Amino acid sequence: TSFSIVLLFSIALIAQPVVDGDLSDAQYTTIATKANSNSGFGTAIDVSKIVYYADNANSMLYLGVVGKLDATNSNAIGVWLNVTGSGSPTGAAAGTSLGFSGAGGYMSGGGSNTNFKADFEVDYMFAFNPGGGSSNVYWDASELIGGNTAEYQGSCDQNGTAATNSNASGGIFAQNSISFAFNNGGGANQGLEMAIPFSEIGATSSMGIQVFAFVVSGDGYFSDVTVPGDITSGNLAYNPDFSTLSGGVFHSSPASALPVELTSFAASTNAKAVLLKWNTATELNNFGFSIERKTANTNFVKIGFVHGSGNSSTPKEYSFADNTVSAGKYAYRLKQIDNDGSYKYSKVVEVNISSPAAFALDQNYPNPFNPNTTISYALPSSSNVKLIIYNSLGQEVQILVNGFEAAGIHKVNFNALNLTSGMYFYKIEAGSFSQVKKMILLK
Repeated sequence: TSFSIVLLFSIALIAQPVVDGDLSDAQYTTIATKANSNSGFGTAIDVSKIVYYADNANSMLYLGVVGKLDATNSNAIGVWLNVTGSGSPTGAAAGTSLGFSGAGGYMSGGGSNTNFKADFEVDYMFAFNPGGGSSNVYWDASELIGGNTAEYQGSCDQNGTAATNSNASGGIFAQNSISFAFNNGGGANQGLEMAIPFSEIGATSSMGIQVFAFVVSGDGYFSDVTVPGDITSGNLAYNPDFSTLSGGVFHSSPASALPVELTSFAASTNAKAVLLKWNTATELNNFGFSIERKTANTNFVKIGFVHGSGNSSTPKEYSFADNTVSAGKYAYRLKQIDNDGSYKYSKVVEVNISSPAAFALDQNYPNPFNPNTTISYALPSSSNVKLIIYNSLGQEVQILVNGFEAAGIHKVNFNALNLTSGMYFYKIEAGSFSQVKKMILLK
């Protein structure tokens, strides 16, 4: 055939999320969501979802909380973080008092309400509040590893402009080591976004995280808004003990810092098929990849599956050939599936397959064959097509195709299970085009 086109689209799927308070970046995985419509402090302040992405290649944790702040007061969004796994830091145990004098915001409990407790180990506590204004968001942090340390980290605006913890002096985090932003627009994927180096929280690629987010006043009066958890008794007031409260669990399940990390995803085409290739840098509990395809007239549908490597800290290569394409535009994506059934989609790659330049009939493959072989042919324009098999005496054996077909590359399987060994012929008629080729059945 004279048809030949090659298109290549490579996408670095480990491109980092942009720290701008917009949590719609494709890299993010949701690890906890709000279970109710609670709004104990009013609808102007809320948290509804926690997302994360572990950029293992750059040893960076991206953490986001979808939510909004009430700019008319200093009520805050609180975040508690625990690093899990072998060798992880040891923070304050579940059921122990977390507040202490000298901490910022709710973490000092207004000087007297410091007996609030978690239902999981907590390494770090954060508070983000607007200071009663519509311009800035102020970040206070506390570390509970080997004692209690508090330090004001810095501020950002409420429009999603990234800032760093420029006020830190190394008591908890190194100065300017962490980027953060807050978009207070109240949209479905707007809120707090942070980029935290693994080293700043004592994490490695083999560890995980647990996170809890909530709405709280500046002096430690807790609302009924938590993620996760389902409070049904109204605002929690001062010194709640989340380890005994009904409506838990009040923390996300451990989220791995070693996800299935795609480093590239590419599609190339030729006269025969679309070839998809992708690579992973690391894998954890990777069951495999479902390959999905979309055309101009269809939604994404599964066309194949490739098994994953389970757990791996070394690069892996994968490929898949789509042999069922004709002329047109196609979009492909990978649905990466974990062993527990959870999944995440890749970015989309597209290819545009042009119509062949001329009619053509290819040699069957394999040849000789037993008992199956494939016959391919090219149509530069939509045509009425006949494809017929003859024996060596010129007698018709089987009609494989008899109908109208669209322009493109077509493939037909011929099964000769009930035929005897010998030479056979196949003939195509498409418009004014006609051609005959021979093939050998060898049993």
